[in-house]
Amino acid sequence: MRIGCLIKATKYQLLGISLIVMFLGVAVAAVTLWTSFNDEFFVIRNITIETNRYTRFHDLAVYSGLSTSIFLALLGIICLIGIAKESQYLLSVVLFCFALLFCGVVQMAYWRSTYKQLVENAVKDVYDFLYDDFTRNSSDYSKEDLIAIHSTFLCCGKNSTFSRYTSVENETCFAEGAPLKDCLQTMETRVTDLMVMVDALTVLVGIITVYGIILTAFLCFAGCLIEDWYTKGKYRMDKQYCFLSGNQKLGASQAGGNAL
Repeated sequence: MRIGCLIKATKYQLLGISLIVMFLGVAVAAVTLWTSFNDEFFVIRNITIETNRYTRFHDLAVYSGLSTSIFLALLGIICLIGIAKESQYLLSVVLFCFALLFCGVVQMAYWRSTYKQLVENAVKDVYDFLYDDFTRNSSDYSKEDLIAIHSTFLCCGKNSTFSRYTSVENETCFAEGAPLKDCLQTMETRVTDLMVMVDALTVLVGIITVYGIILTAFLCFAGCLIEDWYTKGKYRMDKQYCFLSGNQKLGASQAGGNAL
């Protein structure tokens, strides 16, 4: 009875894990779509210059986020079906998917610690190129891109104080109202805020993944060690017993008829 209660409690916990996994899939999709359609990141991604490395990082993040969200949603659905049908095969598939997800979380943590600075530098390099190009050549394309960046990020130039505006600030900034911030610092802040959300989701997915692996592995090994583990604690009538009981009743009825 103790192992039966433990298995039942594990099934309920895994049911909650599957619901949380689906919720995390929705959360990852929401953050990915927000990153994809956010004006601040969208304006940097659409600047068409050869040195814009941020475009590759942006597309890779969007595709990876959408793939991860779909994988999490499917994993939660398969886990629910496996628990409902009490299928050892489906639970084995869930265990394998949790193992793959754990590898993905480790890779994501490594990418976060390695490439965060590269993403920040890629965004800053785009602004530096446009700023220097407009300073030297007064390019109309650079001017349009700078105006779009300044109006979107609500920033102006590379300095936090503008005692003297250069031609770049005079022609591309909107200096009315409150003093505008340094664009490089503002861009770094936006990337840092995004990375904070990514870190939170990575930690949550990692915790749920490890807990899901433990619960699923326990159910899989319990199914291998205990025959018909999902029917433990239930009374079943053996077919042979039913057959013998039926013959005995039939013999008794015949004997009663002969006696009459």
